[in-house]
Amino acid sequence: MSDTGTPAGEKAVEPQLVLLEQFANATRTKVVTSQSDLDTRDCVMQELYSWCKEQGNIVVLKSATILSSEPASRALQNCKSLMLSKGIQPGQVYAATLSLVDYLLASSDHNEGATSAPGEKADSFSDQQRHLRDLVHEAVLQGVSDIHIQVRQLHAKIRMRQHGELRLYAEWSERLGREIASVAFNKETDHATSHFNPSVPQDASMPLKIQGKDVRLRLASVPAHGGFDMVMRILATGEDHTTTLQELGYTSKQIDIILMALKLPFGAIIVAGPTGSGKTTTLAGCMALVENTQKLYSIEDPVEKVVEEATQVPVNTEKEDRTFGSMGRAALRMDPDVIVLGEMRDEDTAHVMVRASITGHLVLTTLHTNRATAIITRLVDMGVSPVLLSDSSVLRCLICQRLIPVVCPHCAVPLRDSLNHQTYLANWEAVLGPEIMNIALARGPGCEKCGHSGVSGRTVVAEVIWVDEQGRQFIQKCDTLGWEKYLQSHNWVDFRTRAIQLIQERKCDPLDVEKVVGPLNVSLNAAVYEYV
Repeated sequence: MSDTGTPAGEKAVEPQLVLLEQFANATRTKVVTSQSDLDTRDCVMQELYSWCKEQGNIVVLKSATILSSEPASRALQNCKSLMLSKGIQPGQVYAATLSLVDYLLASSDHNEGATSAPGEKADSFSDQQRHLRDLVHEAVLQGVSDIHIQVRQLHAKIRMRQHGELRLYAEWSERLGREIASVAFNKETDHATSHFNPSVPQDASMPLKIQGKDVRLRLASVPAHGGFDMVMRILATGEDHTTTLQELGYTSKQIDIILMALKLPFGAIIVAGPTGSGKTTTLAGCMALVENTQKLYSIEDPVEKVVEEATQVPVNTEKEDRTFGSMGRAALRMDPDVIVLGEMRDEDTAHVMVRASITGHLVLTTLHTNRATAIITRLVDMGVSPVLLSDSSVLRCLICQRLIPVVCPHCAVPLRDSLNHQTYLANWEAVLGPEIMNIALARGPGCEKCGHSGVSGRTVVAEVIWVDEQGRQFIQKCDTLGWEKYLQSHNWVDFRTRAIQLIQERKCDPLDVEKVVGPLNVSLNAAVYEYV
């Protein structure tokens, strides 16, 4: 059951922050609002944990740093006196939000409740629900795509994926990690009917109401040695804005091809790419371009980004009559113009795509492949006949995308000046040429604008194929190698070519490019490899 009310204490947040900022200005410090502002290894000092727990508004870290949500109260002076009586020299004092103080105290609670009877908890579920919302809210503010909770025997590590890279956010007690996972699955998911079991893989979708915004997440857990892992993927953040294809990073020519396909009355547009490559966001961008005079049905597992003009149908793979295939066939009976299959996972769904296409419907769907031409190989592997795929009514536009980090323009450095890149300069110059090398940028040391990451976001690097008559002949023969040569002879932009354009546009670091599209090496792209 999701919480649609206002969390306790939310109304007091703004006045509290004003007082904390006044203290910070007076002491020339800062207000600490997040665990990302702290050293993850600097946990609560155990000697003072019980006393801090009793106060509820103050916490002392191992470094002797003091965090207080009421720094003007008498508790701060009492804390310093207690530290001195124990031979501990008080460190820097910072104003901190009450939610952060609660977090730190809860994450260091190793022993409390250890002697409780089975099922007893010192903290109520409502407390853990608040911790869960605080964690998700922090992730949304930082533009995080995934929250990883790794629970082991002695601790729980919280890591966040930002711009495609995992960063350690905090370390909690093992107990808090288990309770957050438990409350997420048992109390917050769409179908919270079964007890969370860390010993078996589980998945669910979770809607949350956070500061008036509807946030949707997809949950998944797997058992691990000594504990389990849970990943929460943030699907929607409550923002009304749908990211356009141009904002995602598609070129004007690629957008023209996609628009041309969207204007057709039938046929399939397939968006492919690995997990986490932004396929769903691109699909939502395409759905937003469908004319509102057309009826659009979207079959999803789970419903991720809400599209007002569409009828979005949730799938339940545990029930035979609620699978992608069965719900897709049901949608065909609802007089649709456009059908969106959230993902082609099996032969049944692939055949629904083909059937919808050849019976006069425009179909949009996603698939997991590494190249646009490999979509054909994957569909044949799923049991679809190459002869059927080469029919002019079926495949119209094939898209494959990945995401590359964009260097922060405020702290980026010239590529030739970066010490971390010196080893690779000769190889890159053989591919890029001196002109691009002289203007290219590399990640900088980081600054306040980019959260000290050196990255300002990510952009799509994509392959887009218009399936023409010649292409259908290659499809019928399953000749993807010959098809790629044909496409390149007609100025088709593949991953490597587009990535080089991004380097030339001073948007991407060549090292980041290589992690996504492979090494920029002359030998790698040679028709014949020389072993000498």
